[in-house]
Amino acid sequence: MKHIVLTGGGTAGHVTPNIALIPRLQELGYKISYIGSYEGIEKKLIEELGIPYYGISSGN
Repeated sequence: MKHIVLTGGGTAGHVTPNIALIPRLQELGYKISYIGSYEGIEKKLIEELGIPYYGISSGN
């Protein structure tokens, strides 16, 4: 299985393009994971999609 890791966060503006890609990537057979900040908006948005999410420390 192909695996792709998406990242982006801080604002929903950085996350929504990735969210738009996820259904098509899944159709193409990709396993998807996401890396973002521990507490950013991206955490909630991506977890709602059932995508594995990995938080990292990020600067402000």
